[in-house]
Amino acid sequence: MLKECEGSIRSQKAPVVSATGGCRIEIVKQQVNDKLRAFADDSKNHPALQEYLKTAHDILLSSDAKRTRSFLPVLIADANGFDRETCFKYGITIELLHYSSLIHDDVIDADQYRRGCPTLNDTFTNAHAVLIGDFMMCSVIDFALDFNHSNEVIKLMVGAIKKLVTGLVIEQKVMPKEPTLQRYLEMADLKTGALFQLSFGLPFVAHKHLPEAMACGGLFGLLFQIYDDFMDKNKDGQYQNIFHILPVRDIIDVWNENYLTFMHLARKLNIDKVIMEMMSYLGNLGYFREAVTPDGILFVT
Repeated sequence: MLKECEGSIRSQKAPVVSATGGCRIEIVKQQVNDKLRAFADDSKNHPALQEYLKTAHDILLSSDAKRTRSFLPVLIADANGFDRETCFKYGITIELLHYSSLIHDDVIDADQYRRGCPTLNDTFTNAHAVLIGDFMMCSVIDFALDFNHSNEVIKLMVGAIKKLVTGLVIEQKVMPKEPTLQRYLEMADLKTGALFQLSFGLPFVAHKHLPEAMACGGLFGLLFQIYDDFMDKNKDGQYQNIFHILPVRDIIDVWNENYLTFMHLARKLNIDKVIMEMMSYLGNLGYFREAVTPDGILFVT
């Protein structure tokens, strides 16, 4: 499983990069999509799964997907001279873990559409969607058995899944009763930060800076969650959006403080240029753009 297109990442070792970094990231995204397509089309899967995986594949490969979690390990590899193909594989595992969690999210939230496509739970049943999400998670762990340092990698992956689930429980059960900044930071670190910790951390899995890389990923998860809340502040209901908890002037302070710490760690890890490249790319997609408010400017980077 996931063995096709094995040499493609090596042939793109040093692609030409545009001023915004878009060319390099688009190349990596295409390679990720090729690998994910191979996963969905894998003939080794039981025929009974094919219809479900084909539907999952249509959502998984949507052009709306940013693939941030999967291209980051490759950019980090380039910046630090790590093995690019290994970090590419890390990106694939994280992307599949992310999508598996989205399948479960759609069941929990009873969502009907994901990335412009009908969700698995809407197309089939909640039970079948949960089973496919479980199958994909197990497939990722199976894939990771072939990695160098596989025990450490799988331990980090399992830890991320546990954090993600804990964060979702805090979001749904605790925060409606305790809508405080402390609870919000805890939820964002666990729910959103868990997979970004893998994106930043797995390239450093055998490196002394692994703890700093994981912390850097957690901070980016918080920043990502705050911006996502800004985009959804007029739509969120049950979910305790930070814009429902704090005044904007306090949110600006939370953002600025955590962004400064995030960039301090990025410089220590020699990935500050990677962060700027990523931010520029995401900015072109409409993310992490500064917002002028009566209380000051949000999302200064």
